[in-house]
Amino acid sequence: MLTIMNRILLFTTLLLGLISCEVEPQSTNWVVGAPAGERYAQINPQGETIIPNGRVIKPYGNTLRIAPHPFGLALSPDGTYAITANSGTRPFSISVIKDVFGQHPQVKQIPEGALNNESLLEAVFMGLAVTPDNKKVYVAGGTSNKVFVFDLETGAKLDSVDGNKSFDGRDYTDGYLGDMALSSDGKRLFVLDQIGFRMMVIDTETMELLANIPTGRYPFGICLSPDGKKAYIANVGVFEYKKLEGLEAGKLKEQGLKYPAYAYQSQEAKEGAIREGKEIPALGDANVNEAFSVWAIDLEKEEVVQKIKTGILVGEMVEGIPAVGGASPNSVVATDKYVFVSNGNNDLVSVLSLENDSLVKQIKLSLDDRMASFRGMIPFGLALSPDQKTLFVAESGVNAVAVIDVESQEVKGHIPTAWFPSKVEVSPDGKKLLVTNAKGYGSGPNGGKTFEMGPEGSYIGSLMKGSVTIMDIPNDEKLIELSKEVVANNFTFYKPENPSLADRKNNPIPLLPNMGESPIEHIIFISKENRTYDEVFGQLKKGKGDPSLARYGLHANFTNNKGEDSVRDCDVMVNHMALARRFAISDNFYCDSDHSADGHRWLVNTYPNEWVETHTAAAYGGKRRAKADSKAPGNLGLVGSTGAIYPEDYNEAGSIWDHFGRNDISFFNFGFGVEMAGTISDSTMKYTGIRYLVNFPVPGPLYDHSSRHYPTYNMAIPDQFRVDQFLKEWDERNWSDGKSLPQVLTVLLPNDHGAGDRPHAGYPYRESYMMDNDLALGRLVEFLSHTPYWKKMAIVVTMDDSQNGVDHVDAHRSLLMVISPYAKRDYVSHTHYSFGSIFKTFWNILGIPYQNQYDAGASDMGDMFTSEPDYRPYLALPVDERAFDPQKVLDPFDETFDWEAVIKSPDLDDPEVLLKEMEAADKARDLERNKQSNPLRDDE
Repeated sequence: MLTIMNRILLFTTLLLGLISCEVEPQSTNWVVGAPAGERYAQINPQGETIIPNGRVIKPYGNTLRIAPHPFGLALSPDGTYAITANSGTRPFSISVIKDVFGQHPQVKQIPEGALNNESLLEAVFMGLAVTPDNKKVYVAGGTSNKVFVFDLETGAKLDSVDGNKSFDGRDYTDGYLGDMALSSDGKRLFVLDQIGFRMMVIDTETMELLANIPTGRYPFGICLSPDGKKAYIANVGVFEYKKLEGLEAGKLKEQGLKYPAYAYQSQEAKEGAIREGKEIPALGDANVNEAFSVWAIDLEKEEVVQKIKTGILVGEMVEGIPAVGGASPNSVVATDKYVFVSNGNNDLVSVLSLENDSLVKQIKLSLDDRMASFRGMIPFGLALSPDQKTLFVAESGVNAVAVIDVESQEVKGHIPTAWFPSKVEVSPDGKKLLVTNAKGYGSGPNGGKTFEMGPEGSYIGSLMKGSVTIMDIPNDEKLIELSKEVVANNFTFYKPENPSLADRKNNPIPLLPNMGESPIEHIIFISKENRTYDEVFGQLKKGKGDPSLARYGLHANFTNNKGEDSVRDCDVMVNHMALARRFAISDNFYCDSDHSADGHRWLVNTYPNEWVETHTAAAYGGKRRAKADSKAPGNLGLVGSTGAIYPEDYNEAGSIWDHFGRNDISFFNFGFGVEMAGTISDSTMKYTGIRYLVNFPVPGPLYDHSSRHYPTYNMAIPDQFRVDQFLKEWDERNWSDGKSLPQVLTVLLPNDHGAGDRPHAGYPYRESYMMDNDLALGRLVEFLSHTPYWKKMAIVVTMDDSQNGVDHVDAHRSLLMVISPYAKRDYVSHTHYSFGSIFKTFWNILGIPYQNQYDAGASDMGDMFTSEPDYRPYLALPVDERAFDPQKVLDPFDETFDWEAVIKSPDLDDPEVLLKEMEAADKARDLERNKQSNPLRDDE
């Protein structure tokens, strides 16, 4: 086996030339912005599609729209059929495309329709393989722990194999089956069980499970050597997570931890710890051979013969900073000489020697020298031309496919695709390329007068239809042209002296982190939950809104769930409207996320890698969540929709917490990033909001700079209580002295997520949650604007995602507010913004480098600021007590309250609940629209 030290020495030698030719981490020569400019998100398959992050989609070749999230792809040996595995929110399915390279491809979805049909297909996740006779396809059944067999011509289900079979006494009743490979003669099928940490061997003639061979943690990708003698497994996991010791049913609330056990890569995480009198299992080291590695398996002996570390090690110095996240090796493909591995976090393709299973080279992926020091290419699927001369790499982060010459192992160029290309295949004649794009052209709008609702409804996850792109493989001359298109689709470059930037001379937001000082010294970053622009600001005439969708705006009429009580002509989010008129908002801001799970990654500047993207789509399909009684070693890694990041997610440069730490930026956190999986919550847990039952770590710098009392996500706790806790901790930390406030505060105000009616708790209507959140924001801004720091402060307010609302521009469009003496007054910015814009603005203010391609390549928020400050404080407006009584929701949180009834906190973004809520909201809007043909705008 390769030792870690040998691997470090080898990798250091390989990277010397690479690092020496890198540009500086922060170039002063170019200002980079999103290509969208002031264009709004739009789907235009015949022209340029603008996606939520402001980048342009214009795929080369012909594109077919299919079902949501096609993360799996297989091509029949004769090239007649292409099959995709679609693990979207609803439906999960496979798509069979007949005559895929012909003039008129025919698409058949199995099961048909917009709803799941578990009698035909219980679940699906990524893995596909077509038999040598081109007649059948094997389908990995994800959480069903089964492999299914379908007839390609008829679509009929023919057979299945259950993965619940043990040969050594281990429990395999629970599995999550993913990627697979079929032997060239079709007699052996090799299937990865992600949570069982195993490779299954199936006899396809008898349909029996023959063996379970151990793998590393969370095996994600598999290929066979051309001679069929070895299998190569890419393991994308880091740790094997475990429950706390001694937990007893019925006593979890008392036995759970009040705060996460330890910091990532701390000594306690490596060796174990005692916390709150409880023994916490160790995680070990992130660089062991089970983590972020490729394993070679001798198929004849059915044993592992080599464990190879690829990409960059955790902690390894790269361009002056230690890598926070590991390599995330995810896909593998083999020639007669080499095995190629895509490392999702490092933007590297590792080259292994097939002869001795050792690392021989790293191929760096980058579009442009001006962006070469920033990660974000996210290499995913791999494919080889039939002659083994060309390697194709799906570059999910930049919506392109890289073309690599196998002999020289150099990148020749890039081909534009649709959004988030995931898998690639080459036609048998080597002339055409097939690409699945997990997000296709995006969602488009999900409401408004011109929106025509289809059978999938208005939920964002169901609207994110993926696509398949079929293209002629370009010659070298065409590839040069296409490569330039890919750069232009992702980034727009300006010189600082460009005339279009002349108005930025005195702007409080510097054009670059090293171009002047900002008068802003304190940033307050507030995150809220799940709302769209139109829902709240659709009535503002200065913005591009649809007032008919403003259910949380002015003059709203609503009833409770039972239809027994109602409120008419109610101004729901009065402080939001007042703040919008006083300060600056955007009507062209979009959450990069589809759901809260990926949204809470984006919120801390961690772009989701291939593990998160595939995991999230499957989780929101209700088919990728941890089970309480599972014996699978990887079960607890199925973290679902929780509001945190995990070691498998960590980017090479880490999150905002790591960025603050290494750049000596003082910060303190209230509720961000600590709502982990494997927790319990109810209204008695008013401090912290939850109890921790699993040994998940939190990012290192966050551990010591986060409140031990402020409640994280828990819908049973009012946002009014959160503000009270914020004010209490402010006093306890003596921040009122005007000198000691950290440079950055992060604050979670989540109750506009909404939940069911709970009149006994002070929430008689769904709108009550919005009013709780609105008043909390108003109170917080009022307090902050009366502190000594106000004159040098900027408050930025946004959402983690927009999934539970509707919008007539795009389902991803959401709220972005700038509240500051330096915010333009009563201003609506039309510049295209995304999460990256927020962080780019922060870094420009703080004078520290960018982290990745998403913040470095976004447009900053300078348009929302002015050089002429207005220091007047803000006074919060009261809410309508017909729908929300602040005192009633706070009464139970008095220290002397006698708890007669416990209120259970609703789960974060339960997919089935969200779908039902969206369907109910759609019906309610239709009814209200029939009553009100002329909805009021803000000044009418």
